[in-house]
Amino acid sequence: LLVLARTMEIRKVQITGGSSMMITLPKEWAETVGLKKNDPVSLDVQNDGSLIIFPNGMEERNLSSTKCIDVNDISDNDFLYRQLVGAYIAGHNMIELRSNDKLASEHIDVVSSFVQTSIGLEIIEENDNSIIIQDLMNQSQIRPLKSLERMEVLVRNMLNDVIDSIEKKDVTLFESMVERDKEVDRIHWLILRQVSINQRDPTVARKQGMSIASVTRCSSISRIIERIGDHAVLMSKNMRYLLGECPPNMMESSMVAAGRDAIKLFSDSIKTWKTKDMVSANACIERGKILANKVFENSNRVNEFTGKAAISTGLIIESVKRIIEYSMDISEIAINATME
Repeated sequence: LLVLARTMEIRKVQITGGSSMMITLPKEWAETVGLKKNDPVSLDVQNDGSLIIFPNGMEERNLSSTKCIDVNDISDNDFLYRQLVGAYIAGHNMIELRSNDKLASEHIDVVSSFVQTSIGLEIIEENDNSIIIQDLMNQSQIRPLKSLERMEVLVRNMLNDVIDSIEKKDVTLFESMVERDKEVDRIHWLILRQVSINQRDPTVARKQGMSIASVTRCSSISRIIERIGDHAVLMSKNMRYLLGECPPNMMESSMVAAGRDAIKLFSDSIKTWKTKDMVSANACIERGKILANKVFENSNRVNEFTGKAAISTGLIIESVKRIIEYSMDISEIAINATME
């Protein structure tokens, strides 16, 4: 029996009324959660056969936590920013920065940049010595799967723009690429935050009809999509050079075909994970092997170029190869998910 307590306790099952089974609950825990005689409790059966007990009203309570960051000895703004991101991803709904003296202007700028980048946070209190940031979102209503779907659409569109730029010879398609990648990163942080919150409070996943294992897998998928987005940005930078400096070459048609196939594989792999379609996921992995071999064959033609053109072409081909491999990883996670 799993209960919301800090220590594991062993209780013997007793028989009452001839056939009913019962156990007693730890008194310290009952008092901590405010459980009294005749209060109802909810029992949630887990996939592994264990039970989680929810005291009456617990699912409506806001289990808040605050992370305090002392900035007195922090001179590295990047380090402060990373701490803020870490506190956000850890799932704290309030983050407080404190200083013995007046907060430095650069610290205030870091906080402002962080709040603008993260999703759901606002500065609710500020004075000379402290800043309090609070999450204003209802996390129980934020579904990791929906966030992943949005990430997939953003990254798929980024990849399509890279391939479209080859066919249209249009570098303007890259103008918002970096900003879109930042949006992908923001959603990735949100998903990691949602996973942390679900792991700390199982009632959140329960309300969403998801298991903790399914929620946790979302972080693995999110990381893969985020990396594919990084490759879209890298491809756009190298493609900008090729389109601007190099004449059309014979590799363009093969690059377009390989790129389109990689994007299709990425999209199909995400679909197999959402639907837990093991057969389709396995088919995606086999397709990926064939595509990876084709891309490898194209990479041998990089020697036809010289200088930066060869480097840029080689990096684009390598990115396409990585996208294919990442898509295969998603399909493998989809197969694993069907084994629950």
